[in-house]
Amino acid sequence: MMAVMRVVWRLTAVIVLCATGAGVAAAADTPPTTMAAVLDGVTEAPGPALGVDHELLAEALVCGDAGSRDGAVLLVHGTGLTASESWDRTYVPVLTADGYSVCTVRLPMRALADAQVSSEYVVYAVRALYDRFGGAVDVITHSQGALEARWAIRFWPDIGDKMDDLIMLSGSSHGTIAADAVCLQQLKGCTESVAQQRPGSLFLSALNNGDETPAGPDYTSIYSFTDEIVVTSALNPSPAIAGATNVAVQQVCPFRPVMHIPTITDAVAYALARDALDNEGAAEVDRIDRGAACARLVAAGMTPVDGLINAATYLPAAASIFLTRAMDEPELMPYARSALPGDVQTPSSRPLRSLVSSAFGLAGPRLSVP
Repeated sequence: MMAVMRVVWRLTAVIVLCATGAGVAAAADTPPTTMAAVLDGVTEAPGPALGVDHELLAEALVCGDAGSRDGAVLLVHGTGLTASESWDRTYVPVLTADGYSVCTVRLPMRALADAQVSSEYVVYAVRALYDRFGGAVDVITHSQGALEARWAIRFWPDIGDKMDDLIMLSGSSHGTIAADAVCLQQLKGCTESVAQQRPGSLFLSALNNGDETPAGPDYTSIYSFTDEIVVTSALNPSPAIAGATNVAVQQVCPFRPVMHIPTITDAVAYALARDALDNEGAAEVDRIDRGAACARLVAAGMTPVDGLINAATYLPAAASIFLTRAMDEPELMPYARSALPGDVQTPSSRPLRSLVSSAFGLAGPRLSVP
């Protein structure tokens, strides 16, 4: 796998050098507006007090022009990336062109910081957009972003009611053995959010104990069996959560190879996401045009160049994950400690067989895909 990744990184390095200018030009077409320019803050609501300064929370939330549709769409990026790298050439321009009010949130330290802290950015963003646009917010996440959105719903009672859809692309909802591998390679440990994505971490144990889909939004999880980061299996897919509509792109187009970051630009994943956005309830496979989606490599409205530039973000993601100062998994916040199951083990005390079990999809029960 590492040989393949080295080839990908070399190719994408060339792409970045050749296409960076085009990416900047495209992003400049619609100057974004930070919510700090619009809001002084969001009224505190039920749930834990936000520990992050409200000015930082507001500055991290960026919106384009208001669209013709009701409500807003919030895009949440994943580990090692930024909001711009994930969304500026993908979902932002395409959804904006279709009349959506699109906003992005920038998680701290490329989403390598404590996911509990990053979740506060999502809490603030949902509240701010709900107040600003006067309607429920559709949230689309990639990778780790699913964890922040789900954590926000679980521990802040008002957040679920302020969401319409939660659409997760390649979400690491039950962890990934890739995080275990990174932690084993780094003798001093892992960055905080990587440690939290290890199967059996304290964070995931608290998040997934009990109801995985609390009342509020309609839940759609879209993923790929060929994902090399959130490694999954047909029997026990990590992105699948109980109570959600869980769909692998290969269930729509058999043998379709879709890697982790390219899930953002994949035509099938986008068709499913749009189906959830445009209709009541979660995504339904039978509503999408399978033939059209399977015939395309990248989503309608995106170009192959957009797809290549998006794939090139493997470079900054890998660099930030492996070069950032290492540390252990953070302690759970006081408000989350009661959510832990009674028999939970800390990551350092987990037996080695947990790594092997995770690799073969035996880490625990999941809801089967439809």
